[in-house]
Amino acid sequence: MNYKHNREEVVKKGMELFWKKGYHNLGVDEICRETGMTKGAFYNSFKNKESFLLTTIENYGSFITDYLQKKLEHNELNAFDRLLALYEEMLDAQTENHHIGCYVNNTMSEMGALNMVIASTTSNQFNKFLNVIEPTVKAAQENSDLINTLDSKLLTKIIHTTFFGVLTTSKSTKTSGFSTMKAFLYSLKTK
Repeated sequence: MNYKHNREEVVKKGMELFWKKGYHNLGVDEICRETGMTKGAFYNSFKNKESFLLTTIENYGSFITDYLQKKLEHNELNAFDRLLALYEEMLDAQTENHHIGCYVNNTMSEMGALNMVIASTTSNQFNKFLNVIEPTVKAAQENSDLINTLDSKLLTKIIHTTFFGVLTTSKSTKTSGFSTMKAFLYSLKTK
């Protein structure tokens, strides 16, 4: 990378651009203009637009994985209430963020069926999210707060996939969507 460009800042700005515009509506010219990079520096650092997108997805995935770990591991609430609070916070944040959605979810929706490399990268990030959430789901099952008729990994996938669906609806309706997510989580309670 050119010495005058901070890679972390360029990736962050690129992620913001992809997040707002999507992959197809963003060109390398605009990325270079917004990041201050020359095309030569961009192609030298990232090879192509797809490679740059993959870098931003992995960066976002690491950020969200850390966020999820902090929210779920260092909390005095019981496991079910930790899940409820996590999803409430993430959905309420959508209103503050002008309903921009989740970067991984948005990219999966736009590119998942079109590009297998991008599909694989977003799927890997989604699975990392599940791996962080699953111990809390399992603890809620062990506490008899969530149904235990499903394996905790499958239940986690169902819960977080539902969250992605609620996010998509929240984005299009400009509402929090938490009431839907809360109703869904409560439908999985045993008591």
